[in-house]
Amino acid sequence: MTALVATSSVTDLAEAGADGAWRRLLDWQRDGLDLAFVYSRSLGGLMQTGRGRLARLAPESLTVEAGPCKLLVMLAGAAYEAGPQLFFTPDLSARFNVDGVAVKLANHDWLFFSAETVPANFAIGHMPLTLPAAG
Repeated sequence: MTALVATSSVTDLAEAGADGAWRRLLDWQRDGLDLAFVYSRSLGGLMQTGRGRLARLAPESLTVEAGPCKLLVMLAGAAYEAGPQLFFTPDLSARFNVDGVAVKLANHDWLFFSAETVPANFAIGHMPLTLPAAG
């Protein structure tokens, strides 16, 4: 009897995860889904949350349209991860996972998208944030 054994290196698994995350972003763009997003500067000073759709998605950049506003994000050197991310309530008394795609940009800023309905209030670290309700 012959057994087939699949082997993967850590690099292979990371690339498969990145491919899955990219495919999910492409699907969301194609479907025109209204996504919750969080953009966080690595050194603080800016935290942007909202809802919008991926108007443009290319390997070098993406554009989120949120009503009359647009957010342009450069993607060169970005790392992608699909799956749940941990968030906290503003008073840090509870935590919850939100499924989506996290993008760590080359400058260490962080961008997260989710097609799930997320709680109206949550916090990353010690900063309370509010996402507009799906509407």
